[in-house]
Amino acid sequence: MASQGTLRTSLEERARETGIDAVGAVPWGMHLCSFYDTKQDLIDILVPYFKVGLESNESCIWVTSKPCSEKEAEEAMRQTVPNFAQYLERGQIEIIPHTEWYLKGGTFNKQRVLGAWIDKLNQALAKGYDGIRVTGDAAWLEKGGWRKFADYEEEVNNIIGKYRMLAICTYPLAECGANEMIEVMRNHQFGLIRRAGEWMLIKPRESQEITSLVLLRGRMSLLRERFIRSGFEGFSDQEVIELLLSLALSSRECKRLSKECIKAFKDIRGLLSASPQELEQVGFTSSCMFCIKLLHELPTEVLKKKIIDKPLYQSSKEVFDYLSYSMRDLKKEVFKAIYLNSRNQIIDTVTLFEGTLESIPIRPREIVESAIEHRAVAVVFVHNHPSGDPAPSKSDKQLTRDLVFVGNIVQIKVLDHIVIGDNSYFSFADEGLIKKYELDFLELRINTMFDRGTSYSGVTLTNS
Repeated sequence: MASQGTLRTSLEERARETGIDAVGAVPWGMHLCSFYDTKQDLIDILVPYFKVGLESNESCIWVTSKPCSEKEAEEAMRQTVPNFAQYLERGQIEIIPHTEWYLKGGTFNKQRVLGAWIDKLNQALAKGYDGIRVTGDAAWLEKGGWRKFADYEEEVNNIIGKYRMLAICTYPLAECGANEMIEVMRNHQFGLIRRAGEWMLIKPRESQEITSLVLLRGRMSLLRERFIRSGFEGFSDQEVIELLLSLALSSRECKRLSKECIKAFKDIRGLLSASPQELEQVGFTSSCMFCIKLLHELPTEVLKKKIIDKPLYQSSKEVFDYLSYSMRDLKKEVFKAIYLNSRNQIIDTVTLFEGTLESIPIRPREIVESAIEHRAVAVVFVHNHPSGDPAPSKSDKQLTRDLVFVGNIVQIKVLDHIVIGDNSYFSFADEGLIKKYELDFLELRINTMFDRGTSYSGVTLTNS
């Protein structure tokens, strides 16, 4: 029987650097799992892992799945590994899609996959490599396939110690519940998970550590960490809503209510355009509605500051970029005025009138009074079409013509009238209509002795 000193020396001779700080050097036959939130998590673990393997005369195999394709995996390696093209050309590393490895022939067969790993090892040893270093991602797994794959992982764990092989199996946290995580950990010697930006090593054989892992899986905590690291990349609309509601509700209520929101409003855009009454029907509290209103109004305020800080108003596109977020999803028509000074600098944006789904009453006298009150020299009018089609109606055109006429009388220049639809807009100025109406006014004044006493008692604007 070997002495303790002899055993330690033997292990040191067999140790292989993993390239992962939290793991360090391990002996051949190590079978790890890693849980990840984002594609970047996956790359951060696997690229240094394979870089060290290539530099240590090992044959490497990366079996990919969503969210990291073969092309993205190769690009990540090229950015980090000098002379990666040479490793790839001589076949020291293979990047294989899961459809050609786990699902070759259209179905998962654990004996075929196990046999394929052993064949790859024998080929590598025959070529003079020290062993093989592999990874396989489980993101392709459907819920019904977990049991078969768990049986496969258990068999890998039982036999891998006999071979000159290192393996990391990667699992997306979004697809793992507590039961799946415990099952995965049971079939691996160690696990990795990222916490507060740092990778942590988990020992599955100790029940206390397993419990800690499940606690780390706390859904809201993970969602928040994902958002801090990568913004909303990879988030579903339900997860965005769930994260938002976490500011006002418990984790359990967030999950339940976010599902109800998707059923009622379809997506985050539908939620943000919902009325207070519709939110109440779904079960929103006053705190939840405060969060929704804050989320909706904050970008609008930021865009407002941005456009007001611009040295000059220059185009209809600027106005659309500013107001489309807050106006495109409204379920009623809203009429706004953007007031400018003599240098075309924006003074303020004012909501003047609100109407219904199809029309809005416009009172030109109030528009003039508001413009004079703001000491405006020029004005841009904006209103929305809840139907989503920004094409101006007959009444839109008539109103714009009247406003240009009134503006000429009181010496306030109408620069544009913009109609906002669903991700598109119509600009009267861009289409040459503002210029046409100014010429109409000039011709009318010259030829018909324009009646300065004409009264504008009221106009109704429609989008039909």
